[in-house]
Amino acid sequence: MNATTMSTRQQVPRGDKASHTSGDKIVQRCFLMNLDQRPDRLREWMEQLPQPWPLPEPERFAAIDGRRVPPPAHWRAGNGAWGCYRSHFLILEKCLSEGIDSYVVFEDDAGFGDQFGNRLHQFVEELPDDWGMAYLGGQHLYSVSHPPVKISEHVYLPYNVNRTHAFMVRGRTAMSALYRHLHTRDWKKANHIDHHLGRMIQRRYFGIARRNLGKGAVAVYAPDRWMVGQLPTRSNISGRRWSETRFFNDAVNVDHNDEPFFAVLGPHRSGTSCVAMIMHHLGVHMGNQLGGFEATGGGEAVGLIELCEKAMKFPATDPTIGDAELTQLLKKFIVGKKSEAVRDESVAGGKYPHLCRFADQVYAAIGDSLRIIAVDRPIEASIRSLQTRSHKNRGQWYAAGDRACERLQRSLLHHREKFIASHPNVLVHRINFASLTSDPRAEIVRLVKFLGIEPEQDELEAAIAHVNPKLRKHG
Repeated sequence: MNATTMSTRQQVPRGDKASHTSGDKIVQRCFLMNLDQRPDRLREWMEQLPQPWPLPEPERFAAIDGRRVPPPAHWRAGNGAWGCYRSHFLILEKCLSEGIDSYVVFEDDAGFGDQFGNRLHQFVEELPDDWGMAYLGGQHLYSVSHPPVKISEHVYLPYNVNRTHAFMVRGRTAMSALYRHLHTRDWKKANHIDHHLGRMIQRRYFGIARRNLGKGAVAVYAPDRWMVGQLPTRSNISGRRWSETRFFNDAVNVDHNDEPFFAVLGPHRSGTSCVAMIMHHLGVHMGNQLGGFEATGGGEAVGLIELCEKAMKFPATDPTIGDAELTQLLKKFIVGKKSEAVRDESVAGGKYPHLCRFADQVYAAIGDSLRIIAVDRPIEASIRSLQTRSHKNRGQWYAAGDRACERLQRSLLHHREKFIASHPNVLVHRINFASLTSDPRAEIVRLVKFLGIEPEQDELEAAIAHVNPKLRKHG
């Protein structure tokens, strides 16, 4: 494969205040993966390079086009992912065969953050002596249950890093281990190269002490905050286009504390399903698989239903598991939804009546990133509606006697209002269900402002069309 050297880029002067280390002392070579048919991506990448450039002169590496080079029969991740994998593999193979002992590779959608040179040198100076691979950009996966471990102020030990738009590799031992790992056939179904690399990182995570790496292991590290994101260009693999350079969850912010979570709170049969589905139509990430009891959709993530029912089986009014366990379960679910929402350039939300009772635990899990959408409907109407549903579904797990229904409904409303009153710092948006059904457009426009999103016109119209004015007959 041909590797064409780009026009000369300015290196960091040895006397520059930003660093005392020249680029070739960080790594020997710098590669940019770029498809021959994407000169636009090459031009955009070159135009946004930080100056002075702290790394060796970038060399364009003609990337493999998975549409022209067909994948083998066992490959299940798509042509674009095949081309990405083969391109990274061939760069590594080139370095091994030519005696190149270290390199950095960028994909042509890599965008640089502020003070890239300064931050890169700061990161490199703190890297442990054993480092074999260092991500400059990416996305931390499974970070709630396995958060990155702090090694120094600017260096973390990751559990699993997704995305391959910017990373460094160093040392023959590490490069050989990486080569063998990429050459194995034990790839999971539909995995991309970043997923396969993530499995390699996971195997080392629990052996945090670097002296216990074991044979064939690669010491992998990540910065406290990503210094390379992804440019607003259309992905060659997913086809998505973003509006600005995207930086994913940093090691110091793996919980996505700076991303909001919109909890739709209200007793059963109070209009919360209608509001949740409105949010779904507006593009809010309410879950990957939605369920519920409404014919038009309940807007409830199946995973959230299972979590809540495990903690407090309908029609109980108090959880049967401890606060610490419940908080951890909620945190894992919510942070996962936030991560998916960030990936899809959206915001996350969730709805299930039990969340009224679990508001304190939700707040303990995600703090001030909690946003509440309180749906108001006369409690007597909600009680009657739940009782009616129970009468129609006798014997089902979601049916209860009249007294149990009333006790549950009043308990949920009480806990919601108690939480709101005791947490004035939490932002609350109230929706009167009667007003929503009588003038859905006005109420939905208000909701959109609270969500801070800009839905497409067809999304807005779909949200409005979801509201059934006949629902007003229930009170």
